Amino acid sequence: MRLDQIGTPADLRGLEIRDLEELARQIRSFLVQVASEKGGHFAPSLGVVELTLALHYVYQTPRDLIVWDVGHQAYAHKLLTGRRGRLHTIRQDGGLSGFLKRSESEYDPFGAGHASTAPSAALGMAAARDLRGESDRHVAAVIGDGAMTGGLAFEALNNAGALGSNLLIVLNDNAMSISPNVGAVAHYLTSLTTHPYYRRMKGEIHSV
Repeated sequence: MRLDQIGTPADLRGLEIRDLEELARQIRSFLVQVASEKGGHFAPSLGVVELTLALHYVYQTPRDLIVWDVGHQAYAHKLLTGRRGRLHTIRQDGGLSGFLKRSESEYDPFGAGHASTAPSAALGMAAARDLRGESDRHVAAVIGDGAMTGGLAFEALNNAGALGSNLLIVLNDNAMSISPNVGAVAHYLTSLTTHPYYRRMKGEIHSV
């Protein structure tokens, strides 16, 4: 099984791109199995398996930094970064944290217990990288559409645009949040994802 070959993201980067689709299926199967036995907030992670694989495949983590906005999106990330054997202990006393935890793994550069913080944290890391002259390092933040409406996220986007730092922010727009999304941002994202050009491009990408 492909998943048995993955201890760290370095192992992942040793695979061919064509192998990643099967690996994604195995990761989902593993997460569903753990969730069926232990419970937990696994659904958001099931929706970002391919994204998680892509980020760790392209970036040289942990030298490059990935900042997840909420912990329940990062269970696949935990699985790929040496914690598969302990994933069944997640959210249990003495087990893995339900969130990202710096003391738990070098692949967790930032820990937070609530949403909307990832862009600001990632921007701070990018600014520190620039001050050190480490232009070969990359920083990415993953944030959901519900969390993007938080004020802290807007402040980070505003500051990032002013600084011009090399920073990737991935908006995981799964149209889901704790309560229905309201406001201009939600309406704008809906207009983007329902536009004929966007839908045509999405269809072309899926057909590749």
